[in-house]
Amino acid sequence: AAAAYGARPALEFRDRPIGYTELEGMVEVAAAAFLRAGYGKGATIALFLGNSPDHPINFFGALKAGARLVHLSPLDGEIALSHKLSDSGARVLVTSNLSALLPTALKFLAKGLLDKLIVCEDDSWGKVGTPQTALPDDPRVITFKAFVDGAVKPAQWPRIDVEDVALLQYTGGTTGLPKGAMLSHSNLTSAVSIYDVWSAPGRAERDAIERVICVLPLFHIYALTVVLLSSLRHGNLISLHQRFDVEAVMRDIEVKRATAFPGVPTMWIAIASLPDLDKRDLSSLVSCGSGGAPLPVEVARIFERKVGMKLKSGWCMTETCS
Repeated sequence: AAAAYGARPALEFRDRPIGYTELEGMVEVAAAAFLRAGYGKGATIALFLGNSPDHPINFFGALKAGARLVHLSPLDGEIALSHKLSDSGARVLVTSNLSALLPTALKFLAKGLLDKLIVCEDDSWGKVGTPQTALPDDPRVITFKAFVDGAVKPAQWPRIDVEDVALLQYTGGTTGLPKGAMLSHSNLTSAVSIYDVWSAPGRAERDAIERVICVLPLFHIYALTVVLLSSLRHGNLISLHQRFDVEAVMRDIEVKRATAFPGVPTMWIAIASLPDLDKRDLSSLVSCGSGGAPLPVEVARIFERKVGMKLKSGWCMTETCS
């Protein structure tokens, strides 16, 4: 994607664009640092991150180093997260200094579940007053900035087989504790290829660069495949939101002219509940969808009646990368 789209913006976060080539450079620095630390082939790296550029940088960086990943959800409780860490075998975790994340990550360190904690600093993407927690004086804890400092790309990147496990994506869709779906590089790229085929007629008709709103959590398979991987595949721009705020999303649509918005029912309920929805300008949207949970029929009807656009609902499985 970087070779094909160059300086075209890949991500936008806090009104800052990051181009495809720039993102590739950040990914390669992260990959080089993982390799230098010994987190390459055979290693499992856990990501405990929200929606910020820190996620794709470390996601693609770890995969380029040959490691496999495990996503940890900030929405899970400590027991479920501890199980995922011990079950996956991850001994290194990448997180953020956000107060919603770091205190929990430090508990894993105290419980002996981790050997290394790499902490991204939220203010590196611009200060917006997010609550943050100071890092302890512990040799096992290092900032991401210090972790990657001086990392040099290898003469040759590790060879990765399509059947290598890329991601252990835990799913609660079974009885008992969450179980990790073992998703290979081939599984992930096949999922993108399926979306390619599905969306080919629409892409050919529009021949446009889409602006895709990403409020869905990147640690979930829905956002990972439908938004991150598929959007980068086609050179689209991903507008990253750290959390769902209905007016921030509406600004993205009305002012920045977003063209695609995949969401979940709670988001669509909030939008459908706007008292002035029928007066808002959503004309830039060409695609909107709902997933993750059943969409109430009445919400879809209200949206179609007030906006004049069908709100489609889908259901897919973590085990099938969708």
